[in-house]
Amino acid sequence: MINNEKILEAKNLTTGYKTKKITNDFSFSINTNSITVIIGPNGSGKTTLLKTISGIIKPISGDIFYLLNNTNIEDMDAITFAKARSVVLSKPPETGMLTVFEVISLGRFPYTGWKGKFSDQDYFETERALEEIGITALSNRIFRTLSDGEKQKVMIARALAQNTPLIFFDEPSAFLDLPSKIELSKLIADISKNKTIISTTHDIDFALNYANELWVIDRDGTTHTGAPEKLYGTIENIFKIMPHKFLEQKIKLQHTLC
Repeated sequence: MINNEKILEAKNLTTGYKTKKITNDFSFSINTNSITVIIGPNGSGKTTLLKTISGIIKPISGDIFYLLNNTNIEDMDAITFAKARSVVLSKPPETGMLTVFEVISLGRFPYTGWKGKFSDQDYFETERALEEIGITALSNRIFRTLSDGEKQKVMIARALAQNTPLIFFDEPSAFLDLPSKIELSKLIADISKNKTIISTTHDIDFALNYANELWVIDRDGTTHTGAPEKLYGTIENIFKIMPHKFLEQKIKLQHTLC
């Protein structure tokens, strides 16, 4: 359930790189237990914005505050920040011969101390994440042998094992077929009941169906924010589609596949 408690805030944020600014002077605040979805044309800077507000890359200017402890994220040490947010990227990492359980258990790194020794709580959180995502049967499988959809579920379980209030997703359904995309969308929506989700996507139907707040980046780096239904005109101008018709078709398709 969405409430009025804020978890993340930015003031006058400019993102990009030394040779190119992408989004300019962007300010926002995000409620806990909500889904914020970032969409935009290819090259508009969706991933750059996500990586900036998740602390992977530094902003060109501006400040980002993690409000649960009222701290600028640039002032947070690595362990504290790792307990605050987790990140699921579109391409799973190379994991060699690690099993699914071992990959998910990597989410417990912030809690294991410098020796990396697992406690009973670490085992519990890893097993809980397996169960919550519904992949307990995959526990002993070698991660690299899984399908793309299974791998993405494992990475989401790793984020849950990390037990952070804030989870970032970068193109979570990028390599999935349509039934897997729908399943993943519902899974992310369920997770948002207890977590705050911020996700980039090319999947307009996911954005329209599940976002509480939508950020639409246009080609000049301007970021338009609001509820999805309030941004239909913006989406139509940028993507040359009719969002309400697109959403109607998607709902019909979901009922067909369920």
